[in-house]
Amino acid sequence: MRKDRRCTWLLLATLVTPCASANAQSSSVTLPETPLGHLASDWIQLCQHANRNQVAQWLTAHLSADGMRGASVPYRTAIQIEECTGNGAMQVARVRESTTQRMQVELVGAKSGSWVLLDLEANDVGQLDHVSASPTVPPESAMPRDLSDSALGKDVRALVARIGAAGLFSGIVTVARDTHVIVQATTGYANHSRQTPITGSTQFTLGSLGKMFTAASIGQLVDQGKISFGDPVGKFFPDYPNALVRDQVTVGMLLSHTGGLGDFLARRTPEMMKNGVARAAEFLPLYDHDAPLFTPGTQWAYSNAGLALAGAIVEKVSGEDYPAYIRQNIFARARMAHSDPNNQPRAWSDLVTPYTKFTPQGPSADWTEAAADIGSPAGGAISTADDLVRFAAALRHGTLETSATFAEMIKPRHVVPDRGQYGYAMEITDVYGRTVVGHGGGFSGVSTHLYLVLGSPYTIVVLANQDPPADGYGGLMTLALVAEKAKRGQ
Repeated sequence: MRKDRRCTWLLLATLVTPCASANAQSSSVTLPETPLGHLASDWIQLCQHANRNQVAQWLTAHLSADGMRGASVPYRTAIQIEECTGNGAMQVARVRESTTQRMQVELVGAKSGSWVLLDLEANDVGQLDHVSASPTVPPESAMPRDLSDSALGKDVRALVARIGAAGLFSGIVTVARDTHVIVQATTGYANHSRQTPITGSTQFTLGSLGKMFTAASIGQLVDQGKISFGDPVGKFFPDYPNALVRDQVTVGMLLSHTGGLGDFLARRTPEMMKNGVARAAEFLPLYDHDAPLFTPGTQWAYSNAGLALAGAIVEKVSGEDYPAYIRQNIFARARMAHSDPNNQPRAWSDLVTPYTKFTPQGPSADWTEAAADIGSPAGGAISTADDLVRFAAALRHGTLETSATFAEMIKPRHVVPDRGQYGYAMEITDVYGRTVVGHGGGFSGVSTHLYLVLGSPYTIVVLANQDPPADGYGGLMTLALVAEKAKRGQ
C-alpha cells in the first residue's frame, strides 16, 4: 500500500439523514441501457453479494491494460469488498453522468446510509480504464432543517456511531466554532487489545495534513521579508544538482505541486525509518537529481518531494532545523502542546496504534498493526483533534502569519480534475456554495482531514487510525452539515 493515498483528497463523503436515505432507496431510478450502464448494474449486484472470487473475476474480465496499472486485482478486490461490506447493498439514487466513455452513478448504502459515487471510464473498445467507488456528497436538499448546535451535535454523534458500527471509521470527529468545541464524537479504540478510548487529546499521525505546517512556516518567512513565493530553488541551493529545478522551480510551485517534482517516501532508507532524521536536508539526496515530470509551472502532480524541498528551504533561510522550527514557530505559537514533528521515533503514551488491512504480504481480512511512519516536511507529524482546532484558529486570526499571506495560501493555483483546486499546501473546494480549505492525509492505518469553512468560524477535524477513506466517511457528512449551517447563518 503506497505511503500517501491521494485518492483520499476531496472524497466528499456523507452519511445522509434517515429521511433522505429512505427516499433515495425507495426511488425507482433505472440505469441506462448502455454498455457502461450494464457494467454499472453488474458492479452493484456484485457489491450486494460481496463475493471475493466473483469480484476478482469481474475486474479481470473488464479492466483494460491501463486499468490494471498501479494496483493488483487482489488489492482492488479487497478495496471493493471493504466498501461493499461496510455500506451494505447499494441502491441507485441518481445517474450523474452517462456517456459512451464515462458513467457516474450516485448510490446509497443500505447498511451505512452513506452516499457513494460509482465511477466507470471505458476505452474505445469498451474495457474499463478506471473503476472506483468513493464517498460523495448528497444533494443539498438532504440537509436537515434544524442545524442548531444541539441538533448538529446529535447528528454528528449518530453519524460516527453508525459508521463505526459498520467498520468504516475508527477515530474522532470534532466541530468547533473558533476554539469552542460544539461536538466531539469518537468510535473505536486507540489500541484494540487494550481498548484504549479515543479523546480530544489522543495523538494521531497526520499523514499529508502536516504539509500545512510547512506552508505556514514558509508564510512566516515571507512575512519577515526573508523569502518570496516567486524565489527559485537556486536562490537557496545554488548547487542543486538538477538545473531545471534549480533555475525554474519556485517556492510557490513547490507548495502548489506545480513544479514537477515527484515522490521520495519509498526511497527512505531502513536506517531513516528506524532512527529518524534530524533535518529536512537529509532527504535531499533521495530526490535532488530527479528531472521534473513536466515543464515547471505548466501542470499539476502531487509532489511529496516538493514539500520536502520547501522544508529544506525553511532550514536554509531560518538557520534552524525544520523539526525545531515548527516546534517553536508553529506548535508553540499556536499552543499545540501535544503535537510533534515525529522526525525521530519515540514511545508516545497517547499515540494511537494504526490499523490496516493491507499488509506487505497482501490484503488481509482482519485489522493488523501498520508500520510506524516518520515525519518530514511532506507530512507525518503527530497532533491531536484539540491541537488542530487551535492550529486552525491561529491561521484564521493571524497568529502564525499575516492575513495577506494566509490569503495567498488559500488562493487557487491550479484546477485538479475531479478534485477541486489547490493553493499553497491547501486543498480548496466548494460545498453548497461555501469555500472550504484545508488538507487531508492518508496511508496505511492513517486517514485524516482538517477543514476550515471560509467566511465562518467553523473548523472540522477528522482523525482516524485505520485505512482511507475513513476520513471521508467520518468527516464529509459533518462538513456538509457545517457548510450548510454556515450558509444559513446558524
